[in-house]
This record gives sequence, structure tokens and C-alpha cells, in this order.
Amino acid sequence: MVLVLFARVVAAQADPDRAVGGAGIQVKGWTGRTDRAEQKIADVKFVQMGTGYHLTSGPHAVLWNSENVATGDYTVKARMTKTPRSASTHEESYGVFMGGSDLNGPRQNYLYCVVFGTGNVMVRHRDGGDTHTLLGKTANTAASKMGERGATDEIAMWVKGGRVGCSVNGTEVFSAAAADMIGPGKLVSTNGVFGLRASHNLDIHIEGPTVTKN
Repeated sequence: MVLVLFARVVAAQADPDRAVGGAGIQVKGWTGRTDRAEQKIADVKFVQMGTGYHLTSGPHAVLWNSENVATGDYTVKARMTKTPRSASTHEESYGVFMGGSDLNGPRQNYLYCVVFGTGNVMVRHRDGGDTHTLLGKTANTAASKMGERGATDEIAMWVKGGRVGCSVNGTEVFSAAAADMIGPGKLVSTNGVFGLRASHNLDIHIEGPTVTKN
């Protein structure tokens, strides 16, 4: 246990959250939250760029517009490009979340699907301070790997026919019965706010997120 804790401390010291010039959420209607109380959302830079957005971090965070709410059967998706300007020294994830509730409160709750720019994908659930892994970091040929121009993926989360799932570039990478996803320690509902999630020290261009009915 001591060795594991020491390794985590060393890793954190080796790759601290970088300072981002001109940081802050600069898109009207959007807000965000970091993973840890000692981190500041003001250290994440989120700006409008062309027809989309650009995110530079900073700490791990989720970002959302409270008007972005999905209900019933739907698909939320975003096209995200991890650029070569990303400064992390190891794998860091980015993607979309759905079913968000109490996002600014003590019982924040949402389901997220992320890629890493290495061909890996992952699905997790956040409930307050707890994180539940539904699909551990897994290699999938549908996910892109970094090249000279970065890595681009369309990440989609969906509710359809009594199931909840995630697809990357049109390929399903995870699904489960919706009824099994809701309850104590799980999602409050598949209805809720949707938005973006990114780990630290990333530089990402984003088209979306958008929602369509299934």
C-alpha cells in the first residue's frame, strides 16, 4: 500500500497541472468543475474557435452548458481532436458525458466515455467523490492513435431500446441495460445534462457536443 501511494505521489509530481495562459471558461453559458477541490476551473482555458470550441488544460475537468439537456432515447456526440500541443507525459483521456445531475453540488452524477489518443477507450460513472469503472482502459481498433496532426475521434453516448452505450467513430465499444445503470450508487437517470470531459495537460479541438433523438 505504501509503495502504491508513493508511486502515485511521484507520478503526480512528475506531471503537474501546467499553467495555461489566458485561462478561464470564455464561452457564454458554459461552466465547469474540476475533479479535486484544490484545483481551480479557472485554470482551464475553454474558448469558441470557428464552428466549435478549443480546450486547453490545466486540471482534470468536466464542462457543460446547463441548457444542454437530453431526455428519452437520444445520442450525444462530439468530434474531438487531441493536438500535438498536448503536454501530458502519459496517457490522458477526453470525451463526453451524459445523464448529468447536481453537477455543481456534492452529489455530482454522470456517465462518461473517453478515448486517449492511443487507441484506448474507457467508460466510467461518477457519483459524488466516487468513480466506478464500467469499461476499464481497453484497446479498440475503432479509436484513433496520435499522428503528426494529432488524433481525431467522434465519441457518442446513446440511449436506445432500453440500453445505454458508447460508440467511437461509429463502432459500439460499450453497452448495458439502461435499467442496470440506474439506482443507488448509479445514475440518477439517463435523462440529464450532457457535456465534455478532459484530463489534465491536454490541448483539444471540439466540434459539438450535439444531441439527436433516436
